Parts: sequence; structure tokens; C-alpha cells
Amino acid sequence: MKTLHLSVILLTLSGVLTQDSDWGVKYPVNLTCAVRGFSVSIPCSYYYYSYPTSNPSIQVTQKLWCSMNSNTDICMNPPYVYNSSSITTSDFEYAGDDKSDCTLLIHNVQFSYSGEYRFRFITNVPSGRFTGKPGATLQVADLKVSLIRLSGIGTLKQGDSLNLACDMNCTQSSSQFVWSKNNERLPESGPVLHFPAVTVRDSGSYTCTWKTNRTSGSETISLHVEDEILAWPFCIIGALVAAGLILVVVMYNRRCVHTDQLKEDDSDVYTTVQYNTFTMN
Repeated sequence: MKTLHLSVILLTLSGVLTQDSDWGVKYPVNLTCAVRGFSVSIPCSYYYYSYPTSNPSIQVTQKLWCSMNSNTDICMNPPYVYNSSSITTSDFEYAGDDKSDCTLLIHNVQFSYSGEYRFRFITNVPSGRFTGKPGATLQVADLKVSLIRLSGIGTLKQGDSLNLACDMNCTQSSSQFVWSKNNERLPESGPVLHFPAVTVRDSGSYTCTWKTNRTSGSETISLHVEDEILAWPFCIIGALVAAGLILVVVMYNRRCVHTDQLKEDDSDVYTTVQYNTFTMN
């Protein structure tokens, strides 16, 4: 019994799991990625010597999560992103329990949420508290969908070749890309959707969804392919309108020239008449 008490004291002072300890917190080994604006869960489990059969009278009384962006110690003091003793509405939600699950759910993740997170739990026995470190690391990134032209310039026309590329600047081995068109899932997968020769039927809204077992995020891009057959009447009408405008301008200029010429001729006649009248007097 003395040995057990000594183990608890050592854990409380260091906050580090020792080899012969029955206290600890387990986080994901790898980096956790999340898409900005979406939700992500950070899996977490914890255990202590009273669970499951050692001493059922010992219970967890307080659960804490801290961000090491703002917390400089081992989560012993505020600020906390979650505190079970002070429930407030925020983007950080505790999705665990009082026994072994300490999963943290983060909503509407932002770039500022990137960093290390640690879980701390406190029991109803003196010195029965523990912080797991190092903690879980979260990286927030943007999901981007871009159109890459392989042939053709200007407006997309039938026969042009292109790629739709989905890029997530954070990699996880379990991640996958899912494509859909107008909210209907496509059979293709992977970060690139290839169009060797587009047609009018390829026009629509394309959504790339990046997902793992902890989170997901999506981004949409619109694709419009011009129908060359339907474009011909508009081109002809446009040409006729342009030709009509040119004809009107030419006729207007000619009329202006003719009018100016008439004015000049009338001026000469008027001058001559005035001169002759003056001579007769």
C-alpha cells in the first residue's frame, strides 16, 4: 500500500507516465489534420489505478483540456479550452466520459486552433490527479479545389482537356478524397479528377470531400463548357449587329459631310447676293 501511494505522488509531481504506473493518458500518435471551418475529433483515452477493479470508490471529479498555445504549465492552472466544472458554450466540446474516454470535439476549427492539446483529470482522492504529456497535435489547413487547363485557352470549349485538383496541405495516411457532381457521388477517387476531352455534359458543380476517421471537409468548384453549335447563332447575330452599327456610323458621317458641304455652298450664295445688292445701291 505504501508503494502505491508513492506511485501516485510521483505521478502528481511529474505528470509523466512511468513504467510501473497505472495512471496515464493516450493520444493519437500521428498529427491530427482538420479543414478550416469544419469539425474534428481528437481521440483520447485515460486510465487510473481505481479502474476498473482496483478501488471503485475512487472517481473522476473534474476533466480539463488545455491548449499549449495559451497554457504554459502542465495544465495545472487556467486557461482551459474545456473545464467540466465550468460549462460554457464554445467550439470545444467534451465527447468523453468519467471512466476512460476523454475525446475532444472541436467545431468550426480555425488556423489559430493549430497546436498541442493536453488532457488533465482530477479524482476525489488527495494527490489523485494526472496530466498526459506530450499531448495531441492539431494542424488546421484549407482545402482547395483548382482547375488546371491542359489544352485550350479562354472559355472552356468541347474537346478541351483539364484536371480538377483537390489539395489539402496536411497529410494523414488514413485520408481519402471523394468526388461528387451536383451532389451525386462519382466513382472516381483520389486528389485529381481528369477530363481528357470535356463535353457540354461535363458542366456542373463539382465537390471534393477530404475525409479521415476523425474529420472531413469539402470544397466546390463550378465547371461550364460552352456548346460551340449553340454559340454560332449568337456569333452571327453579334456580327450582324456590329456590321449594322458600322453601316449606321458610315451613313451618319456621309450625311454630316453632305450637310457641311451644303452649308458652305449656301454661305457663298448669301455672300454673293449681299455683295451684288450693295453694288446696285
